[in-house]
Amino acid sequence: MENWTQRILLKKCVALLLLSGLSSLAASQEKLLVEPDVRPQIVDESVIDTENFEAGIFVGVMNIEDFESSALIGLRVAYHLSDSLFFEANVGQAEGGETSAEKLGIDFFSDRDYTYYNFGLGFNAPGQTFFLGEYTFNNNIYFVGGVGSTEFGGDSELTVNFGAGYQLLVNDWISLHVTGRQHLMRTDLTGEDKLVFNTELSTGLSIFF
Repeated sequence: MENWTQRILLKKCVALLLLSGLSSLAASQEKLLVEPDVRPQIVDESVIDTENFEAGIFVGVMNIEDFESSALIGLRVAYHLSDSLFFEANVGQAEGGETSAEKLGIDFFSDRDYTYYNFGLGFNAPGQTFFLGEYTFNNNIYFVGGVGSTEFGGDSELTVNFGAGYQLLVNDWISLHVTGRQHLMRTDLTGEDKLVFNTELSTGLSIFF
């Protein structure tokens, strides 16, 4: 009799354990079937258009050594060999001011137009800019260098230039630029033959076509 009672109790314990295990398994499966609330983020990413030519206009300030600073305006054309390399050509115009000697009454020359032309090679370091957490804009930090000619004071001088800039791609065919550039040339306009550094700081708008 005692053995019979023990067998009944053992069967009841086993049944309770099985029911408990099945309940836990069902609850786990139900949790796994609940989908996480993940919302995809919309990203608006601007990329360069498939065309390789770029043309634009720029404005800024040109500091002409010994002849003060003045407003600068110019045109830029570029051809992109790849995402990293490009050729560019620039033409810019400014107006030279007076030297300290001229302010004291010593006259040097009357032609104040400062015009430069140059051709060079550039290198892009691509990156991205994030705006408001929803929009992504491609950008480039670029480095440029080249040679050209500068006309000032009735003279035309060989000029070497180098600089760096930042380009923001607004969409697939419009970009904004900020550029700093040094123009090196020899001149004797002040009576002394010397190497001068003319500094340019400009911003511009360009399109791809």
